[in-house]
Amino acid sequence: MLKRILLLACGLLVFLGSALVISEAFLNMGILSPYIEITFARWDVAVLFTILAILGLFAMVLAFASQKEPSSLLIASDYGEVRVSLQTIDSLVHQGAKKIKGIKDLKTRIIVRDGSLYIYVKAVLYGDRNIPELTEQMQQTISEHVYSISGINVDEVKVLVENVATDIKTKVS
Repeated sequence: MLKRILLLACGLLVFLGSALVISEAFLNMGILSPYIEITFARWDVAVLFTILAILGLFAMVLAFASQKEPSSLLIASDYGEVRVSLQTIDSLVHQGAKKIKGIKDLKTRIIVRDGSLYIYVKAVLYGDRNIPELTEQMQQTISEHVYSISGINVDEVKVLVENVATDIKTKVS
């Protein structure tokens, strides 16, 4: 996020600075004349700073361009490639969580970044269980279940305990 903000700021500064110099060269507004003297022919300045203005606009567009997150993971085998969708990984996470007693509700977010798999879990737990032990068990069970079924190594499982419930019905879907 910080990179996007810096790219936007730099692009904006380059664009506005270039527009100011171009307008000074053609309109002689007198804004820059006390500080610098434009000694080039007007078309030279216009071409140079038009290129800079285009680069500034390009940087601003890059700052707003969304990077599409992958929707699947690639697994290479001896016979070719297999793609496993993030929806499949999500289902595997829920299957692994069903093995653990003490979870009332579970929401997941799966992220693939630089070929690494990160799983973020928001859980509602029952209040009669030790939270550190239960969350560690969740991390281990989910990671092992996803790996054993898909062959995909989970780099990190982060758990956020969203709430603690008191009723007895389990609901992990």
